[in-house]
Amino acid sequence: MRITYFGEIADITGKTTEELAIKGETLHEVISYLSRTYNLTFDDFYIAINHKLVAMDNDIRLNDNDEVALLSPFAGG
Repeated sequence: MRITYFGEIADITGKTTEELAIKGETLHEVISYLSRTYNLTFDDFYIAINHKLVAMDNDIRLNDNDEVALLSPFAGG
């Protein structure tokens, strides 16, 4: 699956995209990987799957062709 990073998250990870193969491939497993690998916390990002924002407490099963995007928290203005 493709992980895409935007804004400050791209700065933290040092990349804008990466391909992941995580056994089981649920949203919780992806979040766990990102937290361990990049020291990200839930307050650091929002998640969109295939261009739709999703709640991180949903344990969605992901497919190989899904795009998971990490977005920096939105600012008001």
